[in-house]
Amino acid sequence: MKRKQQIFLPDTIIDTYAACPEAFYPNMKVVLKICTTLLMTTVTIKQTFSVLKLLKTYLRSTMLETRLHGLAMIYIYRDLVLNIDVGIDEFGKSNRQLEERILFHYNGHGVPRPTANGEIWVFNKNFTQYIPLSLYDLQKWMSSPSIYVFDCSHAGVVLNLFVKFAEQIDKELEEARRNLAQTSFPSSSTNVHPAAQIPPLLPTSSPIHDILLGACSENELLPMNPELPADLFTSCLTTPIRIALRWYVLQKNISRLNPNIDQEMIDKIPGTVTDRKSMLGELNWIFTAVTDTIAWNSLPKDTFQRLFRQDLLVASLFRNFLLAERIMRSYGCHVCSRPTLPPMFEHRLWNAWDMALDLCLKQLPSVLKQTESGIREPVYEPSSFFADQLTAFSVWLGENSLLTTTVEKEQLKQPEQLPIVLQVLLSQSHRQRALDLLARFLDIGTWAVHLALSVGIFPYVLRLLQATSDDLRPYLVFIWAKILAVDRACQIDIIREKGHEYFISTLTDARSSNGVRALAAFNLTCLVDNYTKGQDELLPVMSRVLDILNTPTTYFHETSALFLWSTLFLGQAWRLNANACEKAVLIRAPDTLQSLLTTHDTPEVRAACAYALGTYLSSSTSGNELSERRSEQSKEAAIALIRCLHDGSPLVRQEVLVALHHFLNLFPQTTTTTTTTTTTTTTTATTNTSGTNITSNVNRTGSLLYKTVFDKVTEAIQTVASSDPSYEMVQLSEKILTNLQQPISTTFFHWCCSRFRVSNTITRDLGSGIAQQRGASYIEDENDFFARSNRYWRNHCIRSNPSRLADFQHMRETIFNNRISNATPLVLRLHPYENYLVVANSSGNLNFYEFDGSPRSKSILKVGSIGSTINTLDFINAHDRTLICVGTDTSAIRIFDESTQRLISSWIALYDQYTHIHSSHHHHRSISNPTSTSQAKFVVDWNQQLCRIYTSSSNIDYISLWDVERERRLYTMDTGTSGGVYCLVSDSNGYCAAGMGDGTVRCFDTRSRENPIGISPSPTPLNRHSSIITLKSDINNRLLSISNMGQLRRWDTETGISAELPVPQTSQHISAADIHSTGNVLSLATANALQFKTCFGDLLFDIKNSKFAQTSCLSFHQYRPLLAVGFKDGSLSMFNGKTNSSTV
Repeated sequence: MKRKQQIFLPDTIIDTYAACPEAFYPNMKVVLKICTTLLMTTVTIKQTFSVLKLLKTYLRSTMLETRLHGLAMIYIYRDLVLNIDVGIDEFGKSNRQLEERILFHYNGHGVPRPTANGEIWVFNKNFTQYIPLSLYDLQKWMSSPSIYVFDCSHAGVVLNLFVKFAEQIDKELEEARRNLAQTSFPSSSTNVHPAAQIPPLLPTSSPIHDILLGACSENELLPMNPELPADLFTSCLTTPIRIALRWYVLQKNISRLNPNIDQEMIDKIPGTVTDRKSMLGELNWIFTAVTDTIAWNSLPKDTFQRLFRQDLLVASLFRNFLLAERIMRSYGCHVCSRPTLPPMFEHRLWNAWDMALDLCLKQLPSVLKQTESGIREPVYEPSSFFADQLTAFSVWLGENSLLTTTVEKEQLKQPEQLPIVLQVLLSQSHRQRALDLLARFLDIGTWAVHLALSVGIFPYVLRLLQATSDDLRPYLVFIWAKILAVDRACQIDIIREKGHEYFISTLTDARSSNGVRALAAFNLTCLVDNYTKGQDELLPVMSRVLDILNTPTTYFHETSALFLWSTLFLGQAWRLNANACEKAVLIRAPDTLQSLLTTHDTPEVRAACAYALGTYLSSSTSGNELSERRSEQSKEAAIALIRCLHDGSPLVRQEVLVALHHFLNLFPQTTTTTTTTTTTTTTTATTNTSGTNITSNVNRTGSLLYKTVFDKVTEAIQTVASSDPSYEMVQLSEKILTNLQQPISTTFFHWCCSRFRVSNTITRDLGSGIAQQRGASYIEDENDFFARSNRYWRNHCIRSNPSRLADFQHMRETIFNNRISNATPLVLRLHPYENYLVVANSSGNLNFYEFDGSPRSKSILKVGSIGSTINTLDFINAHDRTLICVGTDTSAIRIFDESTQRLISSWIALYDQYTHIHSSHHHHRSISNPTSTSQAKFVVDWNQQLCRIYTSSSNIDYISLWDVERERRLYTMDTGTSGGVYCLVSDSNGYCAAGMGDGTVRCFDTRSRENPIGISPSPTPLNRHSSIITLKSDINNRLLSISNMGQLRRWDTETGISAELPVPQTSQHISAADIHSTGNVLSLATANALQFKTCFGDLLFDIKNSKFAQTSCLSFHQYRPLLAVGFKDGSLSMFNGKTNSSTV
C-alpha cells in the first residue's frame, strides 16, 4: 500500500460522520528504534542507579512490539520492524525502502543529549558506540506523513530542531516544485498531450505536518525511579490502564478506599482491554471516554478532528498522551508535542477517573479471590461512572431546554458530557437512556446537530441501525431525522451500509405509532433526495408507501405527518427518474395522489400531493417520448390539478400552479400557440367586481375554448393571473404565461424539511418513548409565558363582566370626534380586548387607531387589489394572537397577522362551479338585480368556536362553508330562494342564519348538508339590501333583524315564527345599524339622529345631529359600552357609555 499523504494535513478536517470507523484503519509501518546499551556512560547523565536492578525494567522495553500491537487493534499494521541498537547504515537503508506511513518510536534511554546541530544518538555497529544522526537526514528517509515518538531525555530539544528542519525541507520542496514547473512543461505552442506534460511527482506532504510526541522538555531528564518502568512515557502510550493503576497506587498524597493494594495485585486484574464486561475492559472504556471528553472540551474543533477522529492509531496515541502528561508531570517532566496542545492534566474529569480507579481497587482483593478459586468470570460491582455522567448531561439539558431563539442556542456552552454519551451508546445497559438524552439534545436545533457530528456521532448511530430492538426505534429514527435534516451527505453511507432497511421496516410496521412512521418516511425521503443510487435502491418501496396512502382513515390529523412524508417520498423518488415514473404508472400512484389532493383535510398534505404530481410531470423533457399510458396519466393529473386552483390554501395553489407549468413543458409544441394567444388576454384583464364572475368568461365559453387539455390549463393559469388574491400567485402565473421555458420552482420541500432543523418539531408525534418521557412539546420563554397568562386573565375578566343595559345610559359622552382620513370608512371593528379599532376605508386600506382619549394612528395596511372594495372585517383569535380577516367584493378573503401585518392566507371564497370540475355539486347561479346600480355585497361571518367562515353574496343563491384550520371548503348550501344573501350570522352549535334579499330570514343546520332548516318569510317582507341580523345566544336562540326603515323583528329559530316588535315605522332611511352582543341595545343611524333602543324596541335616548345622515358604518364593542361611527367625509366618532373613559 502506498503512502497516504493526505492524512495528517492540518487544513484537512475529515468529518467523523463521513465514514464508518473501518475507513480509518489505514496500513502503517511501525519502526521501533531502541537504544539500550546499558554499560556505556555519557557526560550529560549522571548514573545514580544500579545497572543490574534496572536491567529487568529495560528488558521490558523489548516487549514494546507486543504492546504496540495492542495499542489500536493489530490489523491496522501491515508490518512492524524492531531495531534494537541497530547500526546507522542499516537503519537508514531500511527506512529509505519504506513507502507506507510510518510510526517512528525512538526509545533512547541513556543516550547523550541531542546536539545543538539537530542530532540524536544511534548505535554505531563498527565502533560499538553511539554516533549522532541528523534529524534532517531522518526526515528525508522517513518522508511524510509520519508520527515520531521520542522517549528520551531532553526530548524538547529534538522537537524544536525537528520543526526547524521541517520548515527548511518545506522551503526546499516548494523551490523544487517551482523549478520543476518551469523546466519540465513544454511551451503552449507544442502539440504534446497534456498527460505527457506532468512532471515526476514530488512529495505532496511536508514534514512540517508530521506529528511529534516528546517525553519531556528541553532541560529535563527522564525519571529514574526503580519503582517505575524505565520507559515510563512509552508505557503511558502503550499500556495506559496498568500504568495508571500503578501510578495511582504509588501516590502517597491520595487517600484510597483500600490502601492494601500492591503492584503484584495490579498485574493480576482480570479481563482484557477489549472486553468491556471485564474489570480491565471497563476501566479502559472509562479511560477512553474520559480522555476523549477532556480533549473535546479543551481543544479547537479542527485539532480534535485531526488528532482524535481521523486515524485510529493517532487517536489512541493522543488519548494515552493525555495520561502521560499527567503522570510525567508528577515526576517533574513536561511532555511536549507538535501540534502543541494546551495543558489538560488538571481537568476536573480526572477526578472522576481517579474515583473509578479507586472503586476498582477497592473490589480487587475479592475479585482476585474468586479468580484463584477457579471462577472464570468473577462477580464485581460495575462502575457508576457512565450513569453519573448521563445524569449530569440530563441536568444540562434541563437547564438549557428553555432557550428558544437561535442566538441563545448558538451562545450555549457545549455540554461537557457529550462524548461520554456517545461512548455509552455502545453499552446495552445504558443505551436507551443515552439515546433518549441524545435525541433531546439534537432537538435543540442545528447547533446541537453540528456539535454532535463534530464529536463523532455518525459511526455510532450508523452501527445501531443494525439493532433489532423495537424499544430503540423511536429514538433512532428521530436522531437520524435530525441528522439528515442538517447533512444530506450521510445518505451515501446509509445506503452503502443498508441502513435504509431499518427505516423501511419501521415505516411498514403497523405496531409503531404514526409519528414514528412519519419520521421513518422523512428519513427515506432524505435518502432519495437528489441521489440517484438512493432512488434505485428504494424503488421497490414505492408500492409499500402507496399502500399506506390508500389506507382508509377517519382522523386525518393523526396521520397527516405520515401522509405528508409518504407523499413527499414519492415525489422525490421519481424526480428526474424515468424508471421510477414508469413504475408509478404501473401502480397507479398518480391516481392516489389526485384523490388525496381533493379530499385530504390537511393543507400540507394537499400541497405535498401537488408537489409530487409536479415532480412526476417534470421528470420527462420534450425530448423524451412518453408511453401512451403515461401520457394519458399526465393529462388526468392536469385536470385534477385545475380543480385545485381555487383551494383555500395559498400553499396548495402555488404547488398546483408549478405542477401545471411542468405539464405545459411536457408538450411545448402543443401549447406554444395557446400561450401566445392567452397572454394578451391576461395582460388586459381587470379585477372583477364580484367573486362569482372570476371565471364566468371561462365558464360561458365552455367547450369552445377548451378544445384540448392544454387550453384548459392555460385558461386556468390566466384566471389565476387576473383574480387570485395572493400577489405571489399572480406573479408566478404571469411568469408562466410569459415564458414557458423559464425554470420555476418553490421552496415547499425545503420548508417541510426545515421543521426538523428547529427545536420541538416532531417529538409530540412519537406517541411513545421520547414523547412520553419529554412531556410537553413546547416550552415557552418565561416572559412570553407570563404575558400570555396575564392576557388570558384580562380577557377572562372582560368576558365575565359584560356590559348591561344600565351601562349605556351615558352613551352620549364622546371620546373623540375627528376627521382622520380623506377616504370614507366602510367597515370598522373595535378589538374586544385591546384599546384599538380597525377601520377599512374606500382606498382599500386598513387603518389601526389606538384610543385612550384621542385617536392615534397605529399603522396602515394595504389590502386588496385596485378596484376592489372591502365589505367585511373580523378579528380571528382575538383572545390570543390576533389575526384580521378581510373580505372584498371580489369574494376574496385575506387573513393578516396583526402584529407583523403579514399576509397569512388568502383565497377566493365564491366561484362558479365548472361542470367538468365539480360534477357532483349543484350548478349555482348568479342573481341579477336590474333595479340596483351598486356593486354586489360580499357577506362573511366568522365563527371562532368552530373555526369556520360562512360566505355568500347579494347576487348568488348559495352559502359556502369554509374550514379555516384545514383551509378548505367543506360544502355549499342552497338558500332555496331567488333573493341574494345580505347578512350572515352563526353560533357554536352549527346553526347559520341568512338575511335574504326578498325580506326573509333562513336558518340552516350546517351539520346536515341535505336538509337545512328554513324559517318562513314574514307577512310583511323586509326591504332588500339593508336587513341586519344577529344571533343572540343569551335570549334563547332568537334572532333580531332590522330593516332599512327601522323595523325590528324577532325570530324563533325552533318554531320559525317571527314577531314584529312595537317599533314605530319611520320614513327616514336607516344608513347603518348594529346590535350589542351582551347589552340588549341596538343603535340606528337616521337622517338627523343616532338612536339607541333596547332589543324590545324601547327608545333609550338619541343624539341629534344632521351629520348622522352621512353615516357610512357603525359598530359596537363586543363587551364594553363603546360605539364607533364612521362618516362619508372620512371622520370618525366614538361614544362611551361609562362616565370614566379611562377605564376603556
